[in-house]
Amino acid sequence: MRILFVSPAAPHPPRIGSAVITLNQIRVLSARHTIDLISFKDRAESSDLGELPCWCNKILLVTRPARWRVVLSMVSRVFVDPLREISRARCSEMSRVVAERLAGGYYDIALFQTIQAAQFRPDSYSGPTVWSLEDPPALKTEKMLSMFPWYCRPLYRQRIRQLRRYDERHAKKFGCVTFVNREDAKDYMNAVPGASADFVPHGVDQESAYSPNFNRRKGMIVMTGNMYHPPNVDAVEFFCRDIFPLICQRDPSANLWLVGANPVATVRKWARDPRIKVTGFVPGVRTYLREAMVSVCPVRLRIGAQTKILEALACGTPVVTTSAGNYGIGAVAGQHLYVADDPREFADRVVSLLSAEEWNELSQNGQRFVRDNFSWENSSAKLEQIVERLMNGKRTNLSSA
Repeated sequence: MRILFVSPAAPHPPRIGSAVITLNQIRVLSARHTIDLISFKDRAESSDLGELPCWCNKILLVTRPARWRVVLSMVSRVFVDPLREISRARCSEMSRVVAERLAGGYYDIALFQTIQAAQFRPDSYSGPTVWSLEDPPALKTEKMLSMFPWYCRPLYRQRIRQLRRYDERHAKKFGCVTFVNREDAKDYMNAVPGASADFVPHGVDQESAYSPNFNRRKGMIVMTGNMYHPPNVDAVEFFCRDIFPLICQRDPSANLWLVGANPVATVRKWARDPRIKVTGFVPGVRTYLREAMVSVCPVRLRIGAQTKILEALACGTPVVTTSAGNYGIGAVAGQHLYVADDPREFADRVVSLLSAEEWNELSQNGQRFVRDNFSWENSSAKLEQIVERLMNGKRTNLSSA
């Protein structure tokens, strides 16, 4: 197949989840198909494309608009575009380049990555296309409402309405809109009339993930994630306030590492406790996951897939999470990881792992679960199935999977 990827953000270096997905899909699919990529130049690192040139037949990098044009676009479309990222990405040159390549008949399928990319799909194009979203933006914002201050909620309700209109306008243009778990795809089809949706599971690079048990540090608990993202901030507050003190009562050696970029003040305040470390940005979270006895994911937002859980399991680090954290993972509680929503039960599970009860069994089972279900090869194979159905003239959705 001849496949075109349209990705507003260059997938290398892979700093965010969507870039990780795009980069690994290109890497795996390039072994069997011809891949072209259209993306913006990175103003800071325009020459750093890693191994992308080895995987792609052609890479077209479009120069971003001048900063004053970007600002003008963001200001003029503040009541039109539901997210600043969409306005920031607006670019007539990008639209022209994508339209020109698609009009040339070079491709069997075009994949548009992230919510910003939908604006670059030409209305006149009749070939098969896929719109890749990690999770449903309107549904995610709606579920996050309680995490925002009460005085901000009217603004977020307005954003939800804008996101729904944006979905309704763009989703019908694509043969399929993809998400990272089945339930989100179902919810999206129920919320957006006429949308066709399916799921492509996230993948994890597992080749160098595992660390021998002798490197583990006594009492070490780790929580990873971007520490400015409201669901992660809420998870930190929930764990540090309601769960960690219960753990410390029973295991004085317990120590917590909050590992992730840009921690907000409500996260940084916990560093006043000498048993809690807040790292800020680190080059790689696996260093901490390989040393920890336990990884915790006490998120309470039921949407998407918690890749932090997959990363920990791939490192052989047992995980304790909430039912919301396991929502997009689908692991078997008690076999692959522990699931607990009650603070005391959550603490009990962590303490048992700190004392090495069933540690080896859970470590091995969790690693095997990720290897069997969340490899990038499995993920790309599912994407290929969707692409093949679209190329055969069939709109794809969960019922046809």
